[in-house]
Amino acid sequence: MSRKLNYIITLTASLCLAVFGYAQNNELKLVDSLVKEKQVKAAYGVLQKIDSTTLDETNKAQYYKLFAENLLLDNQSDKAYLYYIYAKRLYTKLDDKASLADINLDLVVLLNASDFENLDYQPFLDDYMDYAKAQNDPALLAKAYMQVGKCFINNQPEKTIYYFKESLKYGSHTNDTLLNAKINHNVGVLYAEHTSYLDSALYHYNIAFKEYKRQNLIDYMSYIYNNKATVYEKQKKYDLAIENYLRADSLPIKEYRKKNKQLLYGFIADAYEKNKQTDKALEYLKLHLTYKDSVSEDEQNTQILDIQTRYETEKKEKENLKLKQNRIWLSTILIIVLLLFIISYYAYRNQKGKKQIVEKEKELQSQKLEKILKNQELSSIDAMVAGQEKERQRIANDLHDNLGSLLATLKLHFHNLKVKKDRLKSEENALFDKTDELIEETYQKVRSMAHAKNAGIKANESLLPAVKNFASKVSLANKLVIDVIDDGMEVRLDNALEITIFRVIQELITNIIKHANASEANIHLTHHGDSINILVEDNGVGFDVNTIKAVKGMGLHSIQTRVESLEGKVTVESIESKGTSVIIDIPIV
Repeated sequence: MSRKLNYIITLTASLCLAVFGYAQNNELKLVDSLVKEKQVKAAYGVLQKIDSTTLDETNKAQYYKLFAENLLLDNQSDKAYLYYIYAKRLYTKLDDKASLADINLDLVVLLNASDFENLDYQPFLDDYMDYAKAQNDPALLAKAYMQVGKCFINNQPEKTIYYFKESLKYGSHTNDTLLNAKINHNVGVLYAEHTSYLDSALYHYNIAFKEYKRQNLIDYMSYIYNNKATVYEKQKKYDLAIENYLRADSLPIKEYRKKNKQLLYGFIADAYEKNKQTDKALEYLKLHLTYKDSVSEDEQNTQILDIQTRYETEKKEKENLKLKQNRIWLSTILIIVLLLFIISYYAYRNQKGKKQIVEKEKELQSQKLEKILKNQELSSIDAMVAGQEKERQRIANDLHDNLGSLLATLKLHFHNLKVKKDRLKSEENALFDKTDELIEETYQKVRSMAHAKNAGIKANESLLPAVKNFASKVSLANKLVIDVIDDGMEVRLDNALEITIFRVIQELITNIIKHANASEANIHLTHHGDSINILVEDNGVGFDVNTIKAVKGMGLHSIQTRVESLEGKVTVESIESKGTSVIIDIPIV
């Protein structure tokens, strides 16, 4: 009966885990579809509901990859790079070569389009090319050559032409019509922007557009209309340029909508002005300026006034061609208005400048006061940390030297008493054995506490071994499995920085033991470029981040203060009943 009950319990637990895993898989599929539809906010909402600590390695790798793709859509390329590296590490462990190839290509695109000066895309591109050649897959080779060509498009267009032709050659051997459309799109951009073969650009644009329209890819159709309009503008076919710009504007695009609208309206205004349709140019210039946040109000008024002046002057010239005196009068009025505007503008600018100087002085005084308070707070925390280090050493020595010695002596005397006692009864013998076990257990716990209290970075070892040693000791002494994962931690850091990072990690693990009721925790240490990233995550009870109070002391407030003193940043993410993640980024000066 007991065996049958155990079987039922095991089966029920397995079914629950299967249902939970199925739900998590469905959530990842939902995120994938939202990212493909560029629904950034909705994707964030689902990602935050997923408990990544419960995912297996395959699903966790996909979780990191999707998070990276969504961050990239949100123009957060630095964080996207970090999550791509997390995904790549897991795919490498899983030996999933196909997914690794996709990650490498994503990293090439990210690094080639961003300004990461210390990170080179070439190693990722080489890995992708090696995989594509080994697979002898035309689709993979087409993507590879297209990406290589894009890397040279601004500096060596002749190389780009060669690689794009190779891409077209391999793409023609596949059934991937969208891939071939994208290749033709890139070839069109090359011809339009870097050569004089504008008709060739239109030819390749039309091939790409036909497929985009067939698949109803609105954003890509909008890009083609924009590209074709640019070509027509270079050919001075302004009517065709305006027609294509307006077609682009009529499409309900989703990707980077605000930025694209800003650029598009500027292009339309420029095309109308070149086509001598100044009223339309004014209309679209106003729309362009509405979207352009970086242009000041004064600059906007100046540009509108400039085109409006030209429009009004041209209109009056046509209407009053035979009325010379009236035209001179209107011109005089216009000059007076313009002078008044200039005088008003400079008066306003002068007043605004004085106000800015006063506000700057107030801001400097506020910053000085804040710096003084910050230094005072850091000094008090330094003193607290120094005191804790000294107290930790004293407690460890007392435990080892005094209480440890007493327990060892007690154990020796107890053992002698047991040996010398003649003909022990069985009950007395069992009592002696049990007492001996308790003394031994107490002695070992005292030794463990002494070593844990005295844990730190030794002079002859770096941060990573110290963290692993600490994690090992804590795992033995507590019902908590701690995994340390590192990337790029071979080079030693400044000793003071290593000690600070170690104590921060020690404090975070202590918080997990005290409050999280967790069974598993991960410590990620990543050294990339000029920064150190620390990620400490657990599968504990979690908490509401908004309820954290900035209480001074050796808690999260102290950790945040120490990290900020190193120009770093602390991010706490937690979901109740699902766990907590603390992300720390520290620059290396």
